[in-house]
Amino acid sequence: MLSEVFRMPEKDFDKSKYRFFTIVADVGGTNSYFAVMGVRDNKNYDIILKEKTLTLHLKEIYTPLNDILKKAYETYSIEVGRACISAAGPVSRRRGHIDLTNAGLQIKRGEILSKTLLKKVILINDFEAIGFGIDHLDLNKDVMELKHTGDLGKQGWVFSNTCAVIGAGTGLGTSVVYYDYDTHLHTPLPSEGGHMDLPAHDEFEFDLVQFLKKKVLKTKDAHPEFERVLSGQGLHNIYNFLKSRRGFKPTATTRKLDKLEGNVKLEAIDDNYGKDKTCTQTIDLFVKFYARAAKNLALISECYSGLFIAGRITLRNKDAFTKGDFMKEFEKHEKETGLLKKIPVFIITNTDVSLYGCCNVLTNFYSLS
Repeated sequence: MLSEVFRMPEKDFDKSKYRFFTIVADVGGTNSYFAVMGVRDNKNYDIILKEKTLTLHLKEIYTPLNDILKKAYETYSIEVGRACISAAGPVSRRRGHIDLTNAGLQIKRGEILSKTLLKKVILINDFEAIGFGIDHLDLNKDVMELKHTGDLGKQGWVFSNTCAVIGAGTGLGTSVVYYDYDTHLHTPLPSEGGHMDLPAHDEFEFDLVQFLKKKVLKTKDAHPEFERVLSGQGLHNIYNFLKSRRGFKPTATTRKLDKLEGNVKLEAIDDNYGKDKTCTQTIDLFVKFYARAAKNLALISECYSGLFIAGRITLRNKDAFTKGDFMKEFEKHEKETGLLKKIPVFIITNTDVSLYGCCNVLTNFYSLS
């Protein structure tokens, strides 16, 4: 069920370098990652072993945890007693379970403790994990900065301030990450900000909202949320809306796309950016709405240490984000353009940030439960 992504060669593994070892997991709506990590000190961790599976293959969570616990012991003679699991869904008040919003899976702390050899299990939201991972990003190689218009660089910028995280994937996640001056660590606040109402700025966007109400929403008197356009399914929704417009003319590309489904179709839309009119317009609208959601989060949080954009959809469409339209829309405001221009914006390119965040929890936030 698990496929190996990375294994530290046994000749390079020195058990004495590490204070202790952890099991970490990032359970997304589409893919799930399980890893063994070694903790050298409070801020330096190494991935020893990492494995991957499709989330739809998971009926429960304790089987893959037992698999990687067994492999850690057999390969490296590592015994692990603590685990932190992040998942794409709301965490219960006492962190006893997580319901994966878009995957039909429930993760239960009690079940894991009873069916594995783990002695401590902490459950966190996927965007909490990214927030906890912020301190472990190398800002010279793990992120890509999106330049403001007329950018003068990060004048007076310091990392010891509030950050914010936003990311579109299977759903849309957000978190405000505050800086604790006592511990000198960033701590994320749980959030369901991806469910904020989607505003329409003109008649064209009002038509999109009406399309979503008619074709997508299950509750007909509800208003669409940002996640309806900022997610994998959101890209499908924008594409289908554009195809429904009067005057739409099919192309060889759109005819091929109509035969595809799911992530294969999404990747085809991405691949045809700049080549096919409908695909290009789909991504450009996605970027515009993304900038607005990011702007709202930046204004709410005043995240002067940075707004961090996470998720593989962004990484697949870096060209669309870096050409300038995202930052122009991000800065567009009646009164607060000056404030927004003071906030650095980064795309996270290190896809292991959630795993590092989970390891940080087990190292520095062990009482979290």
